[in-house]
Amino acid sequence: MAKGFYSVIQYCPDRFRAEGVNVGLVLLCLEPHASRVQMTEKFGRVRKLFGISKPDLNSLKIATEAMKSRIESATDGWRTPDEFAAFASSRANDLRLTEPRLAKIADINADFERLFSELVDERTTASLAVDSPAEVLPPRLSEVFYKLQQEKKIWRPGQFTIPVFKTKLEIPYAYQNGVVNLIKPQVFSATKQAETQAAKLAVNGDLIQRDTINGEHHKLIIVSTQETPEQAREIDEHIEPLFKAYDVRLIRPFNADAFANEVEQNAH
Repeated sequence: MAKGFYSVIQYCPDRFRAEGVNVGLVLLCLEPHASRVQMTEKFGRVRKLFGISKPDLNSLKIATEAMKSRIESATDGWRTPDEFAAFASSRANDLRLTEPRLAKIADINADFERLFSELVDERTTASLAVDSPAEVLPPRLSEVFYKLQQEKKIWRPGQFTIPVFKTKLEIPYAYQNGVVNLIKPQVFSATKQAETQAAKLAVNGDLIQRDTINGEHHKLIIVSTQETPEQAREIDEHIEPLFKAYDVRLIRPFNADAFANEVEQNAH
């Protein structure tokens, strides 16, 4: 098993909103020295999230290929994680590299293909976004959750029984940090229907945290994964105050990176 590091390449046109789409991946194996880099050829999520024009999309495709060439020419000089990290931190335009993460490499081609499919490939995320859009996490959160699942610090509870109501709630992620945190990704509409969704989740969250379940305290955390300006307005005005009233935590796209760092530091 060799030691390596990977970095996700993200398209992030608005740093203030901290929203991005994964468009590529770099994997570096230290000993024996080897690297892989690949950019996506499908930009459905970019068009859906940012609504960019055709000329801007063509420019992005050219930029991703240029980024790939720069990385391929640079990887021969990366002999330490710090050199990889220095290159990643030097990218200051709309295409950025996340901080390199540790990866254990058994077969660099197979491991790279698996990581690319998990973190970038729209054959996975786009089809998932159609069938269940709430499961498509913000990029940094997806990266951290994938890493912690490999370390068995995050698990998939599946169907969770709500106390009192005895109804089922699908919980795709959970982690322990003194309490069991149940992570529920959610896409809220820009209509009054969103308030109905939020009210049900708020009551469920309140019931979950009132008593111990199997001897453990639980908390429900809602992650709003996608927000148009209209959706954000509905959340600001109605949904977020509702969750605060029931002491249910809500993670928005603009603070998803900070939440990812928090989970990474505290999950055990």
